[in-house]
Amino acid sequence: MTPQRVGDGMTADKLRQWLFEGAMMFIVAAASLFLLLYIGFGDGKRTYEATHIEKLTSQGRYLQNTIEKFVRDGLPLKQYAGFTKLAAPVLEGEDVDALLVFDQKGAQVFSAIDKRRPALPPPPAVHDVNESIKVDYGDTHYQITLPLRSKFETVGSVVVVAPNDQVTKRLYASFLPLVFVGVALSVLFAVLIVAAKPYFAKSNKPWLQISYGLTFLTMATLVVGTLIGLYFDGVEGKAKAASFTLSQRLNDIVEFRLGFKDLDGVDRAFREFRSLNSEISEAAVLVDNSVEITTDSRRVGKKWVSDPSNFEYRLDLSAADKPRYISLLTTVPKSVVFEQVARSVKNFAALFIASAFLSGLFLQVAASLQRARGSDDQNTASDAGLVIIKPAYFLAVFLDSLTYSFLPKFMQETAAASGVSVGFASAPFTAYYLGFALSLIPAGVLCDRRGAKPVMLLGLVLAAGGVLALALPLGIWEMTALRAIAGIGQGVLLIGVQSYILAVASPEKKTQGAAIIVFGFQAALISGMALGSLMVNFLGTKGVFLIAGGVGLATLIYCQFLVPGTDRKTATTSVGAAVKKLTADLKKVVTELEFLKTLFTIGAPAKAILTGVVTFALPLILGQAGYRPEDIGQVVMLYGLGVLASSGYASRFVDRTKNAEMVLFVGAIMSGVGLVMVGFMGSPVVGNGLLSTVVIVAAVLIVGLAHGFINAPVVSHIGQTALAQRIGANPTTTAYRFLERGGHITGPLLLSQLFLFWGQGPYVIGGIGMAVVMFGLLFVGHRLLPRPARLQGEPAE
Repeated sequence: MTPQRVGDGMTADKLRQWLFEGAMMFIVAAASLFLLLYIGFGDGKRTYEATHIEKLTSQGRYLQNTIEKFVRDGLPLKQYAGFTKLAAPVLEGEDVDALLVFDQKGAQVFSAIDKRRPALPPPPAVHDVNESIKVDYGDTHYQITLPLRSKFETVGSVVVVAPNDQVTKRLYASFLPLVFVGVALSVLFAVLIVAAKPYFAKSNKPWLQISYGLTFLTMATLVVGTLIGLYFDGVEGKAKAASFTLSQRLNDIVEFRLGFKDLDGVDRAFREFRSLNSEISEAAVLVDNSVEITTDSRRVGKKWVSDPSNFEYRLDLSAADKPRYISLLTTVPKSVVFEQVARSVKNFAALFIASAFLSGLFLQVAASLQRARGSDDQNTASDAGLVIIKPAYFLAVFLDSLTYSFLPKFMQETAAASGVSVGFASAPFTAYYLGFALSLIPAGVLCDRRGAKPVMLLGLVLAAGGVLALALPLGIWEMTALRAIAGIGQGVLLIGVQSYILAVASPEKKTQGAAIIVFGFQAALISGMALGSLMVNFLGTKGVFLIAGGVGLATLIYCQFLVPGTDRKTATTSVGAAVKKLTADLKKVVTELEFLKTLFTIGAPAKAILTGVVTFALPLILGQAGYRPEDIGQVVMLYGLGVLASSGYASRFVDRTKNAEMVLFVGAIMSGVGLVMVGFMGSPVVGNGLLSTVVIVAAVLIVGLAHGFINAPVVSHIGQTALAQRIGANPTTTAYRFLERGGHITGPLLLSQLFLFWGQGPYVIGGIGMAVVMFGLLFVGHRLLPRPARLQGEPAE
């Protein structure tokens, strides 16, 4: 039968193939670019809104300081007579709708409302004002409450009421054009990949990845450029508003031709202005470009010389008929904007890595499905089966990793709210890994009876449901139960994926199938930490839990419709028989010195470091040191990058030299050194600045590289022992894998107890690092002992 032709020289099948491939490429590119746009929008909103509120707060402080001088003289608040004059300059712009003053009982004393008479929200609760400034984020307005204090008590408050549409209008005006740019770039990427596919296939270069990287980089550059403009406008607006407020206090001096130096209090006013506006580096009054008054005493009496590293804002104070030119000049370091831009670039770099893993998986799935659909070759079908399972396992680990950057702190807060010690925050982590370990044997039996696919679906339901339910207002014990359910789900899913890979992989693809789990876990950990730590800033913890649940639902649908079923095994094994067999294997291995030495000095400590230090203690310590959630996520994701970077090299080295012992020793020493470096964070040696951050980044990366030297080689080492040769490599490694889970379980529990006894500080992790180094030395201790002399005639080893 002749294929139906469409147009000139194109079959309908060919057109459908092009449309399918183009649609997949568009979806993958658009998902990445709009995720980037969303993160950029959220970051811009957070920073620009904070700067805008700081500007409004500085205007409110002008009123606060002036009124407080009156009430501190012992005069009643209601007798203050200059409120209207003070408020008028602030209300001239579009930023403020009203200024209100309340007494300590919450009764309104003064009010000044913009002449447009805007609709105002109900005032915030002002009858219980403390010494801190409060910001109420309403649907239509921000309301900033500043306390008014006399010498002895709080006598009232000033409330700045400002419309929030000034922020939203500026944000939408900046980012809306980028939506159309994102669509255009996604279409261009899809058309390019489909049209140039024959040329890309002939080349040895990874043009698909290069094209994706250039597309992402183009969008990231545009987003960063938009953020630069947004941050600049925010800083400029704040500096101008603060300068305008100060200029109002100086107008009378200029109007009456008084000398600035001859008046008491002018220097003090400038110092107050500088303390209230920390981003302003200098404020000065210039008379004919000569410095009359300034916050920098070294410049007084000199000609003003501009500094190219600062932004300058100048306000004219002199009247038109005055012979002298008098101006108020304020400066803001450009580094204030550049620091914000650098933070955004860092976030986008982490986002690019996460998006690259996600997009790479689905691009590979699309290509594999297309090849399998047009081929009857068994190897092609096997390859497609392996590729299809990658996103399922990746997304299952990914949905859990979304929470890792903030989950320890979240559990501490939940424990405190439940009325128990914060030490119980480790209980959910311990329950998670305990559930994971206990689910492995029953899941294996279930795979034999039902097949791999139903087991994977069950694991996904438990894993996703256990994370989704964390969004509910529950106590620490309910949270512990949910984490146990999530751990059971992850364990069941792991066994299901392993069974599926064994069922569909051809004999020559078994190793590649096993690598799917290793790579999938680390890549999902990296991506989840990066994205979760960014999204929690905009969605909150509840929003991230809901997103994780949505990812689980999407993965469930993916598995149901795209992952094929596998045959059940005819011979079934009961759970009791499987436990009995494992128990028999454990009895054989626990008496072997080499096995126990490897387990307790290398394997279990590495797993305890992962669960107890990397995912539990480190986020707590970094948060305590003032690191933001995205910083914490990006630091911890370096661990996964280190593992990925070194795992392949370490495995190839062990296969080539058959010397796993030395690789494990190096891994243990590196791991201990990395943890000791963490212990120096915030110490007098490195301080709390940039050097401390560099040390912690290097330390976590070293620990990740070290564990890449341990994870796979330790199994090879166990499989090469005399015990494995005696009872078999498979029972030995299975028993080892099961006992190794004890490190997972005890890690968070051990760290929480150490925190309770010694305090929650990095020095605790440094102490653990020293212990790990000692374990590494014990592991090779037999090589350091003197060997007994051989008897005459005894053969050499």
